[in-house]
Order: sequence, then structure tokens, then C-alpha cells
Amino acid sequence: MDAKTDSDLTALMEKAADFHGHLGPFLVIGVRMGNMAKRILKSNVEENKLLATAKIPFLTPFSCVLDGIQATTKCTIGNQKLKIENSQKEITVRFKLENSDKAMEVSVSPRLVEELMNRMSEGASNEALAQEIAHTPESQLFTIEKQ
Repeated sequence: MDAKTDSDLTALMEKAADFHGHLGPFLVIGVRMGNMAKRILKSNVEENKLLATAKIPFLTPFSCVLDGIQATTKCTIGNQKLKIENSQKEITVRFKLENSDKAMEVSVSPRLVEELMNRMSEGASNEALAQEIAHTPESQLFTIEKQ
């Protein structure tokens, strides 16, 4: 990651942590997902044309992903640009541009989720895990399917 990208991600993480109440790994996963969707779909946040549908377990810490997405994309539950579907295990978000065929689906690596849950249960710091997620290559965090 170059210095500008790193500082941009740090700023987004701070914004999301302020919105969410604290910094944690699943929040940063949502930040990374939202940021990646904006970049790949070339969506300008000010245009507010991005839509998201998240399939996610309705439990913390998994639901923290939603606040990361909301803080980075302006897709919120309130403006109905973020829809949520309950899932047993998977964390997958489909991003789509309004009035367009441009879409992508981002899935979090199940192995990563399992590893994070194990490390959290062993007492690993949320902030330390968040920083690790921030600096892990996208290819190790996500499976991306462009549609």
C-alpha cells in the first residue's frame, strides 16, 4: 500500500470508528469492502448512486461490517440503500450502481472469519486485529466476483 492509500484508509477507519463507537476488525472489513466497491465500480460518494445488499449473521461482531460499509459508502439502512439479509455463516455484500448493470459481489474469506473469532476469544486486542486487517492485501481477505 502506498503512503496516500494508507493515509486515506486510516482516515476512513477513524471516521468509521467514530460512527461505530470503537475500532475493530469487522468494522475495518466493512470499510475495506465499501472502499473497494467504490473504487472498482467507480462510484463517487457525493453522487450517492451505490446500493448494497449484505448477507451477514445478525450477531456481533459480524454486524460491525455494516457500520464500516455505511461509514464509507453512504449506503445506510435509513436511506434504504443498504439492505440486510440474515445468513448463518457467510459475510457477502453485493454492491450495485443505481440505474446500471455494473455490480460486484464481495465475500469475506471464511478462514479469515474463523481465525479472527479464535484470536478474539483468546483475548487479542480489537485495535491490533483492526490494524492487521487494514494492512492485509484484499486478495487474502476477499473473494470478488464482478457482474
